[in-house]
Amino acid sequence: MTDPNKNQPSRKNEVEILVFGEVLYDCFPDGRRVLGGAPFNVAWGLRGFGHDPMMLSAVGADADGIAVRACMENWGMSTRGLQTNTEHGTGIVEVTVRDGEPSYEISAPRAWDFILDPGIANAAMLYHGTLALRGERSRETFEGLRAQSNAPRFFDVNLRPPHTPISRVRDLLPGAAWVKMNLEELGEVLGEDGLTLEGSDAVVDAFLSEYHVGTLLLTAGSKGAKLRGAYGQAEVSPAPEPIEMVDTVGAGDAFSAVTLSGILRNASARDILEKASAFAAKICGLRGATSDDPAFYAPDGHG
Repeated sequence: MTDPNKNQPSRKNEVEILVFGEVLYDCFPDGRRVLGGAPFNVAWGLRGFGHDPMMLSAVGADADGIAVRACMENWGMSTRGLQTNTEHGTGIVEVTVRDGEPSYEISAPRAWDFILDPGIANAAMLYHGTLALRGERSRETFEGLRAQSNAPRFFDVNLRPPHTPISRVRDLLPGAAWVKMNLEELGEVLGEDGLTLEGSDAVVDAFLSEYHVGTLLLTAGSKGAKLRGAYGQAEVSPAPEPIEMVDTVGAGDAFSAVTLSGILRNASARDILEKASAFAAKICGLRGATSDDPAFYAPDGHG
């Protein structure tokens, strides 16, 4: 069973929060190239909120890799965990947006498929998704970190077929202090169709028990979101509406960043969910997943 004490980060670690995963350029049909990748978006948001995340990833020895490093430095992010792979290029994803909803064509292999052990002693929290574990080298590195670390683990599922087989998701669930997924992803894990946010408490409780997960953060787009488990209980329904809907790229990553910030601040479940929902709606008013304007990450977004 999950140790409830692992839901709280320790303050006696080398790194406040270690973010493991892909960094890449999202390439849009209009020619724009936006720095992204779910873990990178989360790390970027955390830095905007005043935290000091370490992004553990890899870029190529190319112009894109140089640009990634420069953008991180300009934003005040640590580049200590950003590795350079001389044999593979920086990540690229072709993004198509239809009716505000994105779809992704993800290039492979890329530098972030070959993340190496950084030799970090420990972190207060460990954040990861599923996509960066498609490559054997990165998967081995992550499993080493997972085995060595006592940090509470935040698993942000982010299914991206065919790169994220559901069997791998199920293998990663046990022992996670936090899991974030949407209703469709929960349905795939459980093999159930037609799940709804309303009246889902029994389904969530069964999931937590079966997979030995501490707390589930369940999102349902415009229908709202739910936080339930060892950390507490809260629900927001429906979700806040953006002032002007542009696209939903990065909304889930924004949700995760605010949640992680709330955990680090020991905020209440209600406070976390309300602020995460509001900031995710704010992101939907952007073209892409992040802003380079510090004012965008002002306290109204996270606490």
